[in-house]
Amino acid sequence: MESPFLGNGTTHILDRRGAFAEGEGLSLVSIICCTMRPDYMENIFGNYDRQEYKDKQLIIILNRDDMDIQQWRAKAREYKNVKVYRVSEKYRLGKCLNYGIRKAKYDILAKFDDDDYYAPHYLAEAMEALSNKRVSVVGKYTSFVYFEEKNALMLYRKGGEKKYRRKVKGGTLVFKRSVWEKVRFDEDRANGCDVKFLRTCRNKRIRVYSVSRYNYVCVRRKDISTHTQKTGTKKYMRRCEMICRTRDYIPHISKNLD
Repeated sequence: MESPFLGNGTTHILDRRGAFAEGEGLSLVSIICCTMRPDYMENIFGNYDRQEYKDKQLIIILNRDDMDIQQWRAKAREYKNVKVYRVSEKYRLGKCLNYGIRKAKYDILAKFDDDDYYAPHYLAEAMEALSNKRVSVVGKYTSFVYFEEKNALMLYRKGGEKKYRRKVKGGTLVFKRSVWEKVRFDEDRANGCDVKFLRTCRNKRIRVYSVSRYNYVCVRRKDISTHTQKTGTKKYMRRCEMICRTRDYIPHISKNLD
């Protein structure tokens, strides 16, 4: 397979039949989820529990001083391999992520957002891509977005699947610990620490590979003030392509990629 030149944005399709056969046999993954929203407890644990990929652990970082860590730890005891920590609400996201990664015990690291949906085969696809020794960072450039206010399932940034890309959505980052040892999350940025992370990866010529659109949904609520990214619904929708109107997006985005 031709090596991509990352500096000019050129992309090349990864040959599954050839490249994956040369993989490293990676198997253990630590999921890092940072949250300051108690209301998303069930969603966080649900995303972890439904993953059919079993060799995993979950590290939850509570990023608000008044969050009840004992309540979260009681919930964590219902699941295998889950740890909960609390840090000062003065910590920005990058510092929370770095803290969680230091607590993680496995060599593959997955960043999960607290409010999005991760389908059962999500981790399996990412891990398959990372089994290629030439791939160190994966994610989704093309992804589904669900606008709750409009009951609209849409596709964001069509045409970026199974290619090397300059960027991927922050909530879909999965990468080798060896990358983090070279590229830490920026602990001072109020927003966009994932953007800075990816930019630094490119500068260090670390490949970023975009997997399929399937098995992940960025969920956008009516109240955009509850999102880190404050882009309005209409403006965001103009960047997307309509898939369908539905109250249940799960059947449309879920796919076994075997």
